[in-house]
Formats: sequence, C-alpha cells, structure tokens
Amino acid sequence: MQPGSRSRPQPRAQQPPGPSWVSTPRVKPTTQAYCKMVLHCTKYLHCTVNRLLVAEKQKPRKEHLPMDGPRAYQSLFVDYIPLFHSTLALAPILEVALTVIDSWCKDHSYVISGYYQANEIAEDFSDTALIVVDNTKFTMYCIVPTICVYEHHENRWQCRDPHHDYCEDWPEAQRISASLLDSWYYQMLVDFNNQLDDIWNDWTNPEINKAVLHLC
Repeated sequence: MQPGSRSRPQPRAQQPPGPSWVSTPRVKPTTQAYCKMVLHCTKYLHCTVNRLLVAEKQKPRKEHLPMDGPRAYQSLFVDYIPLFHSTLALAPILEVALTVIDSWCKDHSYVISGYYQANEIAEDFSDTALIVVDNTKFTMYCIVPTICVYEHHENRWQCRDPHHDYCEDWPEAQRISASLLDSWYYQMLVDFNNQLDDIWNDWTNPEINKAVLHLC
C-alpha cells in the first residue's frame, strides 16, 4: 500500500508514569528524529536495529545559563540516521557507513552524537545520552513515548524524569508519528542496509523529512 492520507480519531497523548531522576533534560530529540526512530523500529520489529543520532555542532555554553532548571542549556538531536536491521554489522561495513555519514554530517554542520554500540563516537559531544526504544509501548497512536532516555549525572547513567517532555515538542511528535504510522510511511524508510542492496536508496529519507515538515 502506498503512503497516503487517512483520518482516524486519536487518543490524547499521555506522559508515562514511573520513578525517575528529577532534572531538566539537557538533550532532546526533535520531532523529525523521534518520528524516524519510531518508523525504523516499526518496519523491522522482528530485527535488531542500530542507528545514529546527530546534533548540530555545539556553540560554547553561555556561562550564565544553568545546567538544570527551566532556563537550562539544552541540545537537540536534530536527525536520526538508520543504519542496519540485521545482526550487528561487520566492522568493515560499519566503518564504511560511519565514514559516509560523518562526511555528510560535516557538510551539514552536524556531529554524530549518539550510537549505542560505541561510546567513543560521542566523545566530542558533551551532552551525550543513552536512548533505549521500548517496543512494548508501540501502538498506532503513540500515546506515550516509546523511548527511555538516560543522561550522565553525578558519574552515573540515570533515567530522565518522565514528567519532563522527552522530545523538543512531544504533543507534535506524538501527533505526527501517529499520522505517519497510520499512513504506512514506515514502508518507505530506508536504512544503510537498503542502500547496500540498491545504491539509489537514500538513507537520509528526504520523503519522510518532507512529510514530517508538511505535518508540522
């Protein structure tokens, strides 16, 4: 079925309950990054997927901005790069993928800021986060965030307070991700595995980026 527009009533977005470390988050995914994360995991529910998160190159933090609180300095994961949906990639293939993506990031003034296999990749990005996708929370309506975000605080990885928004704009991310799932856009998502099969497949997913922008 080709992606198309279908209307369906949607429940209101909710924030998940649960114990957590109380702090204002320093890093958040944008709507585009969150939606592509959901689409990648939905397309390959039966597989282990791995991926990159990229952020804009950081500017020096203004000294008067606190690290916590409503005026805290924050960074955004501006995009999500789907890598592989098979078993963990062999080192040579992974190295090729990272080289290509790193070059693309430099052309767009981005930096690789998250990758669950190699912490070393994020060593030049101070606001690193660990993001775990919980596929038990997957529904067509995306009522609650499907991710658990862990931030480095006091020399430990601690879960983000669920009472704070997980995304740059969670109501928008919930609405758009639900619309994309309802329209079967996950079938269009291309990861690096797909480009290895056909060089014309574009892992930057411009059509999905356009759809997200159109729905904003």
